Amino acid sequence: MHPIGTPRGLSTNTGPIASAAWLAARELFPAEQRWNAVATLVAGESRFRIEIFAEEWGFRFEHAGRESWIRVTDVPFVHGRDEHDLLRTTPPLKNLGKLVRAIEAAHVLAFDRRGAQIETTIDGGEPVIRSWIAAL
Repeated sequence: MHPIGTPRGLSTNTGPIASAAWLAARELFPAEQRWNAVATLVAGESRFRIEIFAEEWGFRFEHAGRESWIRVTDVPFVHGRDEHDLLRTTPPLKNLGKLVRAIEAAHVLAFDRRGAQIETTIDGGEPVIRSWIAAL
């Protein structure tokens, strides 16, 4: 259990806590305090981008000329637009796969997990992140 609480108790959705738990679950150890892991999934013209940083995480979904960009620091919030109404269904980071699958079902998409574009500052992190993406 993490020692930092919130007014309603601990939230695994809180950015730094969720990001740290994500790292620990994958046994990744960044050399720097400021690190990132970014993955972009593509299905035709649609994109789902996952961004995980030491201090926050978020996702951006672009489909049919509309966009939703959600970031999670202390709480989830809209960064720019939420034209797919995803803020209210933002799960904890550890359950992000459920949201990805729900989006695929709702929009009749199949994101290419094997061909995901991965960028990270974590040495040796790319194969681990790719494995996580494959399991979403």
